[in-house]
Amino acid sequence: MSFAADTGIDFEDQFVKASNSSKTIRPAETAAGANSDEEEVKLPTPIQPAALAEDDGISYAYERACTAGIGSDLDPGRCPTIDAVCDAQEGGVLVNWIEVDSNVQPASQTPTGRSSCMYPGAPPEPPVEGTAAPAAEEAPIVITLEEFQKQPVVAATIISQPLNFGLKNAHSNIYAEATEQEFIFDFQEATIVLKARPVSYEWSYGDGTSLTTSVPGGPVEGDAFDTQTPTSHQYAETGDFQLTLTTLFAGDYSVDGGPFQPVAGEAAVVSEPHLMSIWRTQGNSVSENCIENPSGIGCEAPIR
Repeated sequence: MSFAADTGIDFEDQFVKASNSSKTIRPAETAAGANSDEEEVKLPTPIQPAALAEDDGISYAYERACTAGIGSDLDPGRCPTIDAVCDAQEGGVLVNWIEVDSNVQPASQTPTGRSSCMYPGAPPEPPVEGTAAPAAEEAPIVITLEEFQKQPVVAATIISQPLNFGLKNAHSNIYAEATEQEFIFDFQEATIVLKARPVSYEWSYGDGTSLTTSVPGGPVEGDAFDTQTPTSHQYAETGDFQLTLTTLFAGDYSVDGGPFQPVAGEAAVVSEPHLMSIWRTQGNSVSENCIENPSGIGCEAPIR
């Protein structure tokens, strides 16, 4: 079994033996074999005897995590990602620890499954039983406004009361019907649940005026002629007008069943245009109603 010996850190490779123990720490040997004439180097700070195991013929070697199994060939694209977990100080390198058993010949080398960080100028620290290798934190999955707007959010429906009709200088009741919606889709190998809810309405009445409301409005009793509502509008001229509406939806999403979190920004969803036909009225005093006199004033179709 061969292991990478190059730690890539500017500190002395060390082979350490305490005076009362045979526990050692050294770089892992290469396939070509270790240099048997290598001079022992004492740690700058003596290891406390209490931290060392009894003389049992077991020592530890280490190898770079980013070159494990591929000799000493460094992959410049792979190593920075692996070593990124060692950010306590600049130049940190993640190493894997190997248990060397000198009780058998030739000595056996067994990966411990534990890792630690090594830093320039600091001695290597042997693995601690039960310590798992530090794992690099995965970047959180974020649903952006761009991704939100890719979802098929159903636009609000524009309704006028009475249908498509209004009177000049009178309040025309116009309102929207919008619903909360939910979407489930896969994104970056995760299951996303996205909830969209309408939060504001941008009205453009087709006569050069506009209004933004936080409510969609709603129907009123009766014929609704000249009834002011939060979303009603007064047209100053007669004619046909194409009314448009943009509804802004806020989004909240959950990743793989986790807690919901907000999407940064609001998705703008445009509704189909709505025709408003505005007519004028003319007042006259009459003595008979239209049943009594069908050809009387006001009994004919309204004029523009």
